[in-house]
Amino acid sequence: MSELTRRPSLLRRLRDGLLVRGALFCSWLAPKFRLQTLQRFGRAVGALAAAVPHRRRRRVDEHLRIAFPEAGPEERRRLLRASYQGTVLYVLETLWIRAWDPARDRGRVEVLQKDRFEETMRLVREHGRGFVIFTAHLGSLELMGKWICAELGIPVLAVAAPPKIAGLGEPLQRQREQGGVRVVYRGEAGPAALRHLRAGGAVIMLVDHNVKGPGVAVPFFGRPAHTLLAPARLALQSGAVANTLFGLRAEDGRFLVECGEPMVLPPYPRDREERFVREASLTREYTNRIESMVRNYPDQYLWMHRRWQERRGTLPLPPECS
Repeated sequence: MSELTRRPSLLRRLRDGLLVRGALFCSWLAPKFRLQTLQRFGRAVGALAAAVPHRRRRRVDEHLRIAFPEAGPEERRRLLRASYQGTVLYVLETLWIRAWDPARDRGRVEVLQKDRFEETMRLVREHGRGFVIFTAHLGSLELMGKWICAELGIPVLAVAAPPKIAGLGEPLQRQREQGGVRVVYRGEAGPAALRHLRAGGAVIMLVDHNVKGPGVAVPFFGRPAHTLLAPARLALQSGAVANTLFGLRAEDGRFLVECGEPMVLPPYPRDREERFVREASLTREYTNRIESMVRNYPDQYLWMHRRWQERRGTLPLPPECS
């Protein structure tokens, strides 16, 4: 039996089964609590997890050293603890999402750049080719998706990574779609997302992780980071309006939405070299915006991911984008 077809060990199957059952129980239990209560619990659990020595803890500290070389040990410990807390909060907010009531909870959300958001939506309506939302593993992703569904009034599709735990995919997808967001997994998302945009819908893409596939080395905190070209290619092929949106966690169960300047994308060129330059330029633009947001809210970013992992075949940025 090959490595690809070998069944997981009995221990792993038992572990995954317990995790799936635990997740299902928590998804039933979490909506019964007030969001603020869950957030207080999540911050306490996250602080405890951050105190346990572990290879991921060392990785977070290493990444913080790369991003903020000027930060001292105490500041790095504070950011590390906050990052662990944010990870736990993200999980709890995802489990709680069924309790979100648009009529009651709309007031939790404040758009910090209302003029930019209104201009973006005007352009989306005028162009009629959909709305590409570039975002990152920053703040409250799932609740931002719920708010987007209610606020935009157009169908929303999110491109996500498939879960690594066997059996968790279907319940996790059901949980996410409770918020009104249809989910497609990377690898099979391209055609579905393109059809969705051409029908006038919105597509949410998390574009800050180092994922296998054709990409370019875009500077992120001063160090080259492999960044996929596929999100930029999809946006350019569709002719959609694009922008960056970030849902940030505030105090007392409130959320802030940071909206960038809208990007009206030029027609997708026929020439391959020109296509590559356009894709790389857009990729660098949204990566720059993500870095700026992470610098402003470093305590809400998921620092565990190997953002600077080297990958074979990563292309350099063309001179036009440097």
